[in-house]
Amino acid sequence: MATPVRTRWGDTGMPVELTTFVGRREAITAVRAALSEFRVVTLTGIGGVGKTRLAMRVATALRRAFADGVWFIDLSAATTRTALDASVIEALRIHDRSGHEAADVILDFLSERQVLLLLDNCEQIVAEAASLINRVIRRAPRVRILATSRERLWATGECVWRVPPLRVPDPDLRVGGARSAPAPVQYPALVLFAERAAAASGASPDREDWPEVARLCRRLDGLPLAIELAAVQTRVFSPGQLVRRYDERLGAMGTPDRTVPDRHRTLEAAIEWSYELCTPHERLLWSRASVFAGRFGLDAAEGVCSGEDLPREEVLDILAGLVDKSILVPEEELGELQYRLLETLAQYGATRLRAAGEEGMLARRHRDWYLQQTEKMATQWWGPDQLDWSRWLRREYRNLRAAVEYCVTTTGEGQAGLKLTAGLLPHWHAGAEASEGRLWLERALAADTEPTLARAMALRSLASICARRADYAPAEAALKDCHIVARHLNDPLMVARAHSVEAELAVNQADYATVLARAKQALACPEYAGGPERAQLLAAVIIAHAMLGHYDEAVSAHEEAERCSVEFGGHADLVWALAGRAIAEFGAGDHQAVIRYARECIRIARDYDNVMGLATSFLLLVRSLVAEGDFGRAAELLGARRQVCNELGVPALSEMESAVNDALAAQLRAELGGTPFEAAVARGYALDLDAAIDHALGIEGDEPGRSADAGTADAEPSLLTPRERQVAGLVARGLSNRKIAEDLVISPRTVEGHVDHILTKLGFTSRAHIAAWAARQGG
Repeated sequence: MATPVRTRWGDTGMPVELTTFVGRREAITAVRAALSEFRVVTLTGIGGVGKTRLAMRVATALRRAFADGVWFIDLSAATTRTALDASVIEALRIHDRSGHEAADVILDFLSERQVLLLLDNCEQIVAEAASLINRVIRRAPRVRILATSRERLWATGECVWRVPPLRVPDPDLRVGGARSAPAPVQYPALVLFAERAAAASGASPDREDWPEVARLCRRLDGLPLAIELAAVQTRVFSPGQLVRRYDERLGAMGTPDRTVPDRHRTLEAAIEWSYELCTPHERLLWSRASVFAGRFGLDAAEGVCSGEDLPREEVLDILAGLVDKSILVPEEELGELQYRLLETLAQYGATRLRAAGEEGMLARRHRDWYLQQTEKMATQWWGPDQLDWSRWLRREYRNLRAAVEYCVTTTGEGQAGLKLTAGLLPHWHAGAEASEGRLWLERALAADTEPTLARAMALRSLASICARRADYAPAEAALKDCHIVARHLNDPLMVARAHSVEAELAVNQADYATVLARAKQALACPEYAGGPERAQLLAAVIIAHAMLGHYDEAVSAHEEAERCSVEFGGHADLVWALAGRAIAEFGAGDHQAVIRYARECIRIARDYDNVMGLATSFLLLVRSLVAEGDFGRAAELLGARRQVCNELGVPALSEMESAVNDALAAQLRAELGGTPFEAAVARGYALDLDAAIDHALGIEGDEPGRSADAGTADAEPSLLTPRERQVAGLVARGLSNRKIAEDLVISPRTVEGHVDHILTKLGFTSRAHIAAWAARQGG
């Protein structure tokens, strides 16, 4: 085993390079040690060598060492500095209203946090990634960075770790024992082949196969991706046949370029052969799927990749075939099965697509499909499918962003860009990627200045985002232009929509009389007053009346918002309507009502991922608990709120919220005493996101008068599906929804759904009941 070789250039800011030939377990230990010494470690190596897998295992091993978490940031779809910043903001869940440049927003977010950032696939934006890393290192002293790239980044003080292939044995490997002897554990390459072969064909290699498997793994240079692709072929070829076929293929792959490393040729051969073993339809779908930015669903594959040469009704079976061949990776995301091409295979597919002359056509088809879906969403957003569309926006955001980028960078696509960006407002309104939303809207508006309805809607969206971020001058300018276009179009509904955003702007400016005046103007339009869009305006009206002390009027407006929700089916705008009602009830002195409405606000905000609504609701709860004299619980919720804001990337409080927060903290400190207050805040801050929300909802423990043995305590395990029993066991181990999601490789919201189903089926009311029941069932 070779000892790691270190070449130190640290004093000059040049990279420190580490190379090793140890196995994966030793590599994890070595990279962890490097991260303890260096603030930037870059894992380099060719595609398919396992950089991402190694980085993920290192990050998992270190997750407890970073108080504010380990964050995975996939940069495979980022080709510009703008896209890089957007990917980082999205991954860190930064919800910013400051109006600052994206890079400054990232630095402000990280400046006081202790985190490990895993930047994956930096090779196509090396200079931009290095620039951002250098700024992070200077501004955020407690941040460490683990990057993967096919080449070094040349970041200041960078430690470069060249990821080695898996260890392989000599060709004359001897394995004693039974016929079905397992793979020798000292050779990770053989273990990986055995695992993948068993998954593909249902059987591991026999004892006499191991020498041939060893030759094959050596022929594949120990590259994990190449080994996995070869192992899938054991369904139709023996290891010996695989060795001969790879030898024939590599012999035919001569190249006049003597600088091409052998391992590049090896991986190319493995991918090329996998491609040729696919059916013609599978090859088409493989290459066309490379147009997607990250994951995609069945409907997207059917809409974008099908055609006369690829029947739509056959796409599902073709997807299944590519999953069986390990070309596509199936992943669950927000309750829906998605598919993803590994980065190296996506690049190969893109190369095939380009060679076929279809790259431009598929990019246009991709844009067309996502524009069509966005326009469909706009017509259905206010209806009963609103929550499904909200999840679709979150699930497909990377592809939607790619479609917008296509529009703003392609001549003649300005109107499509305006329609797409305007349609994404619900996603940005919830607090997610607001800074990026403003950037895309400004670019789309600059790309096309025709006075169309699409432009008016985009101007309205820009004004709304700027208003919520307290950037008033750009909001007012956008609204002025919106009115000009609306009058040009002679569109009273568009004028009413603009008045609605003016009311929203006035709320943020605390000009409540203007809120009511603009609302009256908007509701003068019959089409607006009788339609579902008025729900947005009613939320502003409720808050204005509550702040003015018009409590009866606030209650009436809230009841109207509820009727609107029932009539049309949408619930997203009830977040702020409920917050306004809670403010009114607080003013009227009914603190139990405040708690009731604030909790309902939290439930809906969680469903729609409305982080700003969550933060506001927590503050309303704390105020009412203080007024009720429940100081200990109020202090805990103050700490829990801080955790929620940190984990979701909620930006700094507004001036008004900051004053309320400080006053509550001072009052609680005076009531409880300094040490008990700090202890209670610390208890709340120690909760993870799910537990903090449960604590706010009052459902984190056993309810009074009901024990864990109550209800259907003796319910049969058969009531639950296998996945629900699995989730119940993890709940019994004390894992949060987020940790269960990580262990099962599913989304936290999917876990939440499983927990809800378990509670319903077993007749329980808390996670404690599930834990007790699971313990009786043997875990």
